[in-house]
Parts: sequence; C-alpha cells; structure tokens
Amino acid sequence: MSQTMEAADGVEALPLDPFGAHPQWASRIVGLGGPEPAPDPAYLFETPDSRPALGLNKAVVRFHDLVITHGTLLFEVRVRSAVPGAEQIRLKTIPLGGAELIAAGGVVELEFESYRNAFYAIACAINGETDIAASGLSVALDRQAAPDHHARAWDWPAGQKAPRRPGTEAALVARTLTDLDLPTLELPQSQVGTPQQCREPAFRSAIQLLYRDPLGSFENWSLAYVLRAIDRFADDGPKRMMGFGEAQAPLLSYFGGKGNELVGMRHAIDPPPFDPGRELGEMRIPELCSERDYFDNVHLTVEDVRQTNPTFHGRFDILWSIGANRLMTQTEFISFVVNGLAHAKPGGLAVHVFDYIEDHDGEHGNALTRHDIERMAVLALSHYNDVGRLRFVHGIETPARGAVLPFGMVLMRGG
Repeated sequence: MSQTMEAADGVEALPLDPFGAHPQWASRIVGLGGPEPAPDPAYLFETPDSRPALGLNKAVVRFHDLVITHGTLLFEVRVRSAVPGAEQIRLKTIPLGGAELIAAGGVVELEFESYRNAFYAIACAINGETDIAASGLSVALDRQAAPDHHARAWDWPAGQKAPRRPGTEAALVARTLTDLDLPTLELPQSQVGTPQQCREPAFRSAIQLLYRDPLGSFENWSLAYVLRAIDRFADDGPKRMMGFGEAQAPLLSYFGGKGNELVGMRHAIDPPPFDPGRELGEMRIPELCSERDYFDNVHLTVEDVRQTNPTFHGRFDILWSIGANRLMTQTEFISFVVNGLAHAKPGGLAVHVFDYIEDHDGEHGNALTRHDIERMAVLALSHYNDVGRLRFVHGIETPARGAVLPFGMVLMRGG
C-alpha cells in the first residue's frame, strides 16, 4: 500500500512532510532531510502520497531563510493510482531559476486538479549545480479530502480459490484441442466471432445489459462474448476482476454497478502525463453505475502489461482483455495471456478477445493466426491450466480473404 499522509477530519489545510517519501535521504539543501546520501544527486524533497480535496487545489512550498545564486529548481506534481504498487506519473513540472525564487520570497504555489481514487505528491529536484541553502522547508495543501472523498479501503487477499460454475468441464480441452461445432454465444467457449452469433438472443440480451445499440459490430461482439463467457464459466456472487486493453469503459461500469471490485489497466511503457483519477471518472457510464458505487468499486492504473505484476498475483477471480494484441507482438501477446494467469486465483477465469486472421499469406499485423492460437492453448495447457476448446468454424457465411475477425479465448488457472 502507498504511504499516505492525511490530516484529521475537520482540518481544512493539509500539511505534508516534505521529506516523508524518503525520510532517510539527505537533501541537496545542506542540513535538511535524512542522514544518508540520496541515490539521486538532484533530490531536494518529495512528500508522501496524499489525498487533497476533490477539484482545484493549491500546494504551497515555502523555503525559510532561502539563499541561492545559481541553479534551476524543478517543482513537480505527481499522481499515483490508489491501486497498490502503482507507479507515479509526473502530472506537472514547473522550472524556477534561483533569482525567480528569491524574488518570490522563497514561496512557490502549484495548482492542480484532484480526482477520486488517486494520490498526489509534491517533489522538487535541482537541475545542474547550485549553492541553495535554507534553514527549513514546509509544504502544505490548501484543502484536505473530506471523508466522502475516500474510496473503499483496499483489502484484496491472495491465495483463495475461485469457484467454478458447475458443468463447465464439457467445454474445456480434454482429449481434443478443437471441435467442429458452430460457435455460439448461447454456450460460448474459445471461438471465432461470426455474423450469425450477432443474431442470437444471447447477443441481444448481453448488449442490452450494456445499454448499447445491438449492431453486429466487432466491438459489440467482443463485449457480448466477455459477458457471456463470464456468465457461463464463473460462479455467481461478487468478484474481483482486472481488465486490459480497449473497450474497458462499459465493462468497468457494468460490473462495478453489480458490486464487483475491479482494476482497469492501461498499457504504457513510458506513462504519458495523465491523471488516472481523471481518466477513471471520464470512463464512467452513468446508466450502468452510480457515482458512489463506481468509485467504491473501480480503479484505474497504467503500466507495461506485458510484464506480470507481483502485487496482483493470485488476487483476481476474473481477468479479461479486448484488443490487447494491438499493443504488442504476437509472441508478446501469447506470453501476456499465459503468464498473466498468475494474476488469477487458482481456478480463476481469464477471457481474452483479440484480432484473428485466417489468411496465412503476407503480412497480418498484430492479428493472430490459427497456428498462433493453437500454440497459445498448448502453452497454457503445458502449465497445467485449462482452456476452452477451440472453434474455428464459420457456418454458411465465409469472411472475405484477409478479413480480421474477433476471436475469444477462455482459460482457467490450474490449481
């Protein structure tokens, strides 16, 4: 869990320890900070994570008895998702020269917007050489979060077993990897998406649950497949879920409105300067989930999804992704699917929808071929997981040569 500093209820301002994030690190301001040299020679200070009030906030940094003749200070507002283990993102950087800082009386004001389910910190580093000196340093936010600005406390234990819905074994790989039955959303398993399925009652009912127009689109089939696969393979009751890739918003709102707890994850190797709290709020679909239930149940974070996150190992009943293959190579996606089962509890369910192409000739971008899908299934089975039997049959409607189709994959973690 992130170290968080919060003032007592009823106190308007929120004072922050300027060295609270790294209490042992010595600051470049001689005599301030901790007793040990900082690993970063540019370090001046960094506050612990905090929860300011929602909306516009002002952080006031005050250097006492400031002396500086050269050097540029880089003041930063940093944000971190409330998800445990989330990385900080630099939200705002303001450079100030020593002369400017002296002219301001050693006081710097940083304005920023604060959102739910996110922590904020103030930091400062020196750019280049400096002779900065000060007798003290204080940092304060002008408004603290009210009690109703806090989400539900995070308490997601690992190691429990996820129950399976009885009677699903018949849809899993036993002796054969594939079968020749027509794929259907009424009883989904690992299968290609086809126009026929978009005319089934199961498709229409699933899309209506999401308040969407029941058009037979790639995205609608993907959303309907995830809903139908979870309904078929997962046991009833509130679940802990993690979703990746595109088309997250309808599923986060829908499942959050049903009392499930969720983490949505965006992929980024070098996170852009965006606030995950703001992004999370913009993704809410009011018709599917109230504001209170949404922020109590749903979180958003950003990281390189090609790597498993040890913080999440064994914590989720259900994983899903839509279009995550577009963020990586085929080999990386296969690893993402199979290794990502580490995030699921033993017996937990994973549902992945990705781009599939039947034309083996020429370039096919990030889409997977039948060979790729079978290799992914065999790799998952070799690690003692379960896989829904594969169905590649189309029926009477044959897709155009080179057409990219959706393919849904069902896996269940062994153990």
